Amino acid sequence: MKNNLLLATLLLCFQTSIAQSTKVFGKGNIKGVTVNASSNASNGIKTLMSTGYMPNPKASSRFLSQATLGPKLSEIQGIQNQGIESWLDSQFAMNPSFNLQNYVQNMHQSMVDSLYLKNPTGNYTLSNVFIDDWAFDVAWFQANMVSSDRLRWRVSLALSEIFVTSRISAFDNNPYALASYYDMLNKNAFGNYRSLIDSVTYHPAMAVYLTYLNNHATDTLGTKRVFPDENYAREIMQLFSIGLFEINNNGTEKKDINGKSIPTYDNDDIGNLAKVFTGLSWSHSRYLGDNNNVNDWSYTKRLKFFPVDSSEKYTRWWANPTTWRIVNGHEPGSKTFLNQTIPARPLADGELDIRDALDIIFNHPNVGPFIAKRLIQHLVSSNPSPEFIDRVAAIFNNNGAGARGDLRAVVRAILLDPEARDCCAEKENTAYGHLREPFLRYMNLINGMGLTNQSGIYRNVMVDLYDRIEQKPLYSPSVFNFYQPGYVPGGPLQAAGKVGPEFQMLNSLSFSNYMNALHKWIISNDPVEYWSIFSGEFYKSDQEPRFDITADYILAKDNRIKEFLDKYNLILAQGRIKSENMSIIQNVLLSMPITFDVNGVPDPTLADRRLRMGIFLIMIAPDYLINK
Repeated sequence: MKNNLLLATLLLCFQTSIAQSTKVFGKGNIKGVTVNASSNASNGIKTLMSTGYMPNPKASSRFLSQATLGPKLSEIQGIQNQGIESWLDSQFAMNPSFNLQNYVQNMHQSMVDSLYLKNPTGNYTLSNVFIDDWAFDVAWFQANMVSSDRLRWRVSLALSEIFVTSRISAFDNNPYALASYYDMLNKNAFGNYRSLIDSVTYHPAMAVYLTYLNNHATDTLGTKRVFPDENYAREIMQLFSIGLFEINNNGTEKKDINGKSIPTYDNDDIGNLAKVFTGLSWSHSRYLGDNNNVNDWSYTKRLKFFPVDSSEKYTRWWANPTTWRIVNGHEPGSKTFLNQTIPARPLADGELDIRDALDIIFNHPNVGPFIAKRLIQHLVSSNPSPEFIDRVAAIFNNNGAGARGDLRAVVRAILLDPEARDCCAEKENTAYGHLREPFLRYMNLINGMGLTNQSGIYRNVMVDLYDRIEQKPLYSPSVFNFYQPGYVPGGPLQAAGKVGPEFQMLNSLSFSNYMNALHKWIISNDPVEYWSIFSGEFYKSDQEPRFDITADYILAKDNRIKEFLDKYNLILAQGRIKSENMSIIQNVLLSMPITFDVNGVPDPTLADRRLRMGIFLIMIAPDYLINK
């Protein structure tokens, strides 16, 4: 809100004493309060909210650290003038700007074309020229270097760590599977949760990862009774929608009369839901179970439904048709789970069972607070208050226009919530914020130091990066992500009854590896890992850019080193590094040698060394590592 003429001047953290008790107005405390503004009455209440003020540099950087994969100085300056809500509006208005699958295929085609130019007599096609999964990483990095829809990419990364599929699977060398799945997340990031779980369910990468591809109706093979695979039925409830226990809208667990948690589902629910996810196979399959002609592109097309299993028509084509065994592909009959029953229907209409099951899950009261908490944990804080979860879950339940599951409204509510924007929250809650996960630190550095080149093409396979920090998109070690949302590290968080999910990735070895990685990226100035995409390819140095800090050399002078540190404290750490820690870093830099020419220009080698050490020390400071 700009320059509203208020009938009364109110402070953001205003306190007044009434009948011996202290009442606090502001910081989101607006219950029962109305504010009139002569210039814009509907926005008057924002005076008591952080969103009612244009952000200063630290507030801008802090917001961008939650809403993007790392602030850029130009963005920090831009939001100071544009405002947070206006920036969100512009981001939500953008369509997905980058298609990973297309980029992978174009890279693949360039490999084919180049090999043909080297050897015109060779038979090179997309089908017989191998392309590895690192092509997805190149595409992902390229997208994040050139895309302007920065919020979408931040949210899709969070979604990829909630709706987990991973290359540690049967499609470990298939970049098309990874790219297609991530494109799907990007497309749905600001859509509706119901559409998202439909797209996830029908994506081959998820079907292969959680083993329900070619899932078959209950059958008897010889003397053995075979039941549908239960993997996806379990995980879609536990990890993607409702969790293990019933919860209130504010995320707190409901209790039974004995004070015990109430399970959301049991083994019967899993078994019956598993029957729903039967009859799905590749889009090009002739029959359920047909794995012939499966290729990289098979993972990019929506699954096809088969009500019956007619496989013997194709596998025993030479036999008398009367001997073919034609059995159910999809499980017949009614199916009861989560206290609701999907009615029996003709097998030909069995795909409607999937529709009904997803509707039942979508409308379960746990979904709003479950998804709200997961997204808040990824974007803002590991330990959101029940009030924060409740406010966001309420938006999930109804976006204000009667729609349930509006993820755009949910993301907006999270990022504009008083608890996310409140400058005082970190002072009042020691468990506020979260440990920056390793990959976010890397992208924070890439964006904060302004990695760029002339061509606009970046080739980063991120293989060494993963070896060092054990994290990059779609490389989770299990369906439970790189870390579990309820992980409790020992120490103060455990004593306070709080969680620290990202701490599951932190130990003495992982932090040593992180510091070694920082040395490579910053001190050795080697932030990008370039690989040739075919044997004998001409090296394109511009596609492997370095960090250029020559413009900052003038700040290497003793009397300006604080100015340099303040700049990168703002960009990388949102200005949060404590003065005592900044003094330690400053003293280290001042102890490093520096010389000047006759014009007072710092020696470039010594200036470069001094400044890079400053950025390195900022990136390992505890105040940086915990993003509040």
